[in-house]
Amino acid sequence: TEAGRLDLLVNNAAAIHDELVNPKPFWEKPIELGDVLDVGLRSAYVASWYAAPLLVAADKGLIAFTSSPGSVCYMHGPAYGAQKAGVDKLAADMAVDFRGTGVATVSIWMGILLTEKLRGAFAGHPDALAKTAEHAETPEFTGHLINALYHDPELGELSGHTVIGAELAARYGITDEGGRIPPSHRELLGAPREPSAVEVR
Repeated sequence: TEAGRLDLLVNNAAAIHDELVNPKPFWEKPIELGDVLDVGLRSAYVASWYAAPLLVAADKGLIAFTSSPGSVCYMHGPAYGAQKAGVDKLAADMAVDFRGTGVATVSIWMGILLTEKLRGAFAGHPDALAKTAEHAETPEFTGHLINALYHDPELGELSGHTVIGAELAARYGITDEGGRIPPSHRELLGAPREPSAVEVR
């Protein structure tokens, strides 16, 4: 309403339960962990549905999804994994529908995030936080990646794909807080799935 157009949508919302990292099997954890399928997967679909006509009208646009290697490896249980795999698939399938419109979709695997919650967990232990930070990313890091993606003249070639944030940073020469270069966890956790070119209408 204020700008008269929409250029970018970032689907990052998620319901993260306090028991997410509990190592118990999913049936011994609260059913509410499944809320991530609503506030995460469904909300990304709904937001994209509303944004799509505005992005198409602008002739150029980007829908970025934030995801993680949990979409291909076991990470925090099946609800979390299904949500991450789901947003990767949303990016892949929406790219097919957006073909020829100038709108691109990309899913970005983030690393360990240095959120306020994570920093708080290390309160009183600055050395441990510093060690963890060597392998982590700030939320702002992903923001810089999305900005670079939007301005990339070859964005269309990435549309529909899932990319690893740390590897995308190498492409654009972006560093994190203090000049750090977050590592890619491809070798340890797996690689993004490549979408099939088959289309069934």
